[in-house]
Amino acid sequence: MLQEIQFEKYNKKGADYHYKQINKFNFKNFNISVLARYQKHVNLVVNYLKNSLKNNNEIKILDIGCGDGVLLYLINKKIKKNNIKLYGVDLSEMALEVARKKLQNGFFIKTDVYNLKFEDSFFDIVISSDVIEHVNYPDKMLEEIKRVCKKNAFVAISTPIKYTKKPLDKMHFQEFFQEDFFNLMEKYFINCNLIESHNLLFKLFYEKIFKFGKYKLPIYKYIINIINILTRINLFKKERKNDNELFSYMYVTGKNN
Repeated sequence: MLQEIQFEKYNKKGADYHYKQINKFNFKNFNISVLARYQKHVNLVVNYLKNSLKNNNEIKILDIGCGDGVLLYLINKKIKKNNIKLYGVDLSEMALEVARKKLQNGFFIKTDVYNLKFEDSFFDIVISSDVIEHVNYPDKMLEEIKRVCKKNAFVAISTPIKYTKKPLDKMHFQEFFQEDFFNLMEKYFINCNLIESHNLLFKLFYEKIFKFGKYKLPIYKYIINIINILTRINLFKKERKNDNELFSYMYVTGKNN
């Protein structure tokens, strides 16, 4: 079996670095690209709950690779209902400790994506953001997700879109073209839908680094962040306007059969 790539960002950036990325008052770390990714994922869950679940039955939501719990935290802020039970799994105990402090009504367990410590048909909703590109065996991950999903459970998984031969992030084991990822999801779930976001050209501008002697500054990032803080405009949320537009991020949603 191939060795999994060890995720080291919590050690380098801090166990709560995702919270810093969505905090507009933490200007050095604030990242509207990351914020847009989370907000889209939250909206997918919220819209599903509004359109598909009309009763007050208990709803169990699992975030796979939850890290410091920021996605569940945002979902909890948006929904605010007592019948929603939030669960998260991750391999980083230091990140899970942050999640437990931020979401004291959540349930967080240290485990890997191949061996979820839950019984069959347990969850109504399963989400995962920026995880599947880190694993060696995405099929095994999806098989395990399917196992813990109830019949007709909602699944929403997001990942970067592949646009270079090798992943630019050394923590990524593999990345996917849109069609390949959609086809992978269709092997396990029904009614799949592909959603693209984060215009690639805009992303490249946002991440461009300028060198001034010994200093390196992301000038465009700071300018775009200031625009967002002043106007709440987030250009990463814009949807496709023409067939030639390139995107850098995607979600595939589906239902368990």
